[in-house]
Amino acid sequence: MSIMKKAKIPGLYRLHRADRNKVNLTYLSAFRNYPKLMTAFPGERERLFALEATLRYYTAYDMTYGAAFSLDENVHEAVMLVHSDDMNYTLARHIAAGSYCREYRKVMRLLSKKDRALRIALFEELDRLEAGVDIPRPHIYLDFLGVDEKYQHQGRGRRLMTEVCRYADNKELPIMLFTNTKDDIRFYESLGFKIIGKTASQKFGFTNTYLLYGI
Repeated sequence: MSIMKKAKIPGLYRLHRADRNKVNLTYLSAFRNYPKLMTAFPGERERLFALEATLRYYTAYDMTYGAAFSLDENVHEAVMLVHSDDMNYTLARHIAAGSYCREYRKVMRLLSKKDRALRIALFEELDRLEAGVDIPRPHIYLDFLGVDEKYQHQGRGRRLMTEVCRYADNKELPIMLFTNTKDDIRFYESLGFKIIGKTASQKFGFTNTYLLYGI
């Protein structure tokens, strides 16, 4: 059983397996210009397929071994939380989580063999770079905070994160995340996060800024 299997955050709706399609649709809207994919996939069609495959793959894992939350059951915004002790991304665990579900396989078939290999190489590069960042353990890893484009600039992300930070304070655990844009960095710093490291990929043209809350 994952450490956050029964996690509850007052005031937030915990997502269930039946909510996966809702959260993936929200994320597809929120991350359509995902920085890490922009250079690797300059064509919008290929980029959106790579994005959908990535979201379906990782959200299945996060919702199985962690916990996902929204403001309500409409899931116009969402965030994934995984305890660092459960971030053991093995093939067996991904299979058990449903990361290779029918919808994932369907969208992967829409990518060329070259693009599928490129997507894998991109995330292998991310893991390689992250290995050089000094990240304290244990921590709560915050993955994919996103708000549907139609509902952005309404304070939804801040309301969601305020409750998540309060939960981390009560558990006496720091929150770690990484992001790619100056606007995101300013947003997280306004919540009390501090920068703990940066990595850059010349091959794929992205820079990750790592932030920690609760230090």
